[in-house]
Amino acid sequence: MRTATSEHAVELGRRLVDLLDRRNALAATRTADIGAIAKGIDRAVSALDDAASSTELMRRACERVAELCSADKVVLSHLDGDRIIPVASFSADPDTAPALPSEFGLPAGSPEAHALETNTVTAGSHVPAELREALGANGFTIVPVVVDGTAAALVHVGTPLDGSRRHALGVFAEVLGGCFERVGLESRRDRQDVLLRESAQRWSSDTEFDAVTARGSADLTPAGAEHDDAERRLLDPLTEREADVVRLILTGASNSTIAAELVITVDTVKSHVKRILRKLGATNRAELIAKYQSSTR
Repeated sequence: MRTATSEHAVELGRRLVDLLDRRNALAATRTADIGAIAKGIDRAVSALDDAASSTELMRRACERVAELCSADKVVLSHLDGDRIIPVASFSADPDTAPALPSEFGLPAGSPEAHALETNTVTAGSHVPAELREALGANGFTIVPVVVDGTAAALVHVGTPLDGSRRHALGVFAEVLGGCFERVGLESRRDRQDVLLRESAQRWSSDTEFDAVTARGSADLTPAGAEHDDAERRLLDPLTEREADVVRLILTGASNSTIAAELVITVDTVKSHVKRILRKLGATNRAELIAKYQSSTR
């Protein structure tokens, strides 16, 4: 500009001002976008707080992911070894919502495999055949959901996402994993206690068990208190999650049933069972059940 003519300098000055205005406008737009995404994450997380069951949590998660990512279609799947099992979905047009996709394998080298190996949000252009009706064929984004230290679920979003929305999806997936660990623990334990006492009553016909008392009601009767003391002694060496697994084992639940109830993988259940048997000095489930029976007689 120092060597330009006065007219040329004025024109260059106008261009410079225009560039600065554009840069400031872009920065303001980006700031507004980031603020909107942050508010979207906050709304999405708030919607998960009072979910009363894993089923309700999965349904809400699909809805909130769709809103957060401005997507029309979302599928949430449970992982069972190398199988992907869709369990919940969302469509912006519920009147034309497709049926839940069937389960399918986890191909080596696929975006799903990469997302699980790296624990990152990953985009793909080739939608798996099983998901095309639910997601469309125009690409997708996928994120793993880690529960109890293990990837237990996958969320497919029916659109490729940009950097900021990818980051938002990753943050939401982390929160969702924590919600799966926490949600419904008290209600689940109440259900498990009912099943446990019913099963124990079938195993040991000469043992009397009182009905489960509601939270905040009167204290247990002596028989019920003795039963709870026996259960506490049995579960004392275990972690909270291992105790959840034992309660389900004592109801006769299989590994796959336990995995679905606790929203963890079957391999994780198997690992828990090995540690439980070692800690409680039992060689198999039958011996574990026998130990429980003897402790409650």
